[in-house]
Amino acid sequence: VDQIESACKSLEELGRKINLAKRMGFLTDWKVIGPFDNTSRNGFNIPYSPEKEKNPTQKAHSGKNGPTQWQTFATSNELGLLDLNQPFGHIKEVLCYAYTEFQSPDKQIVQFRLGSKNAWKLWVNNDLVFARDEYHRGATRVDQFILEGTLQKGTNRILVKICQNEQTESWTKQWEFCLRVTDPSGT
Repeated sequence: VDQIESACKSLEELGRKINLAKRMGFLTDWKVIGPFDNTSRNGFNIPYSPEKEKNPTQKAHSGKNGPTQWQTFATSNELGLLDLNQPFGHIKEVLCYAYTEFQSPDKQIVQFRLGSKNAWKLWVNNDLVFARDEYHRGATRVDQFILEGTLQKGTNRILVKICQNEQTESWTKQWEFCLRVTDPSGT
């Protein structure tokens, strides 16, 4: 990240403004829904209704505190970081879902490069790509997890489940992720 930021600063000094999030392929426009129950970290393995729907944003769902609706959530963070405390507040023992669509000109092998210090699952076109049931180990980093997958030609549905546990120490307050789609070289 320090090399990326240094290169951007140098380009800006030369009069070239870079949209870093776009250039790096970060997905910044999402729909989110929650909170859902994650008491005792059990929610990671519970397939709540957004996981079961082909088009999950088409309806309301039953959340931890009753009916919950999808809401638009975008980030202006240059590294695509989505702080889930913003739409949901600083709450614990919960999880949420984030949904976006990605247009691909062709069927192709890509890498999904996700960063999160929270437990998470990633689906593409309703197929589970990867799941990580570990909380607050280290920091959220760009390209923390590099996962190979396939995009279909046209619209691809991406769903991420992000879990928050019961810990209350200051370093456990972050509930966040970043995701970018790249070719196998990282472009």
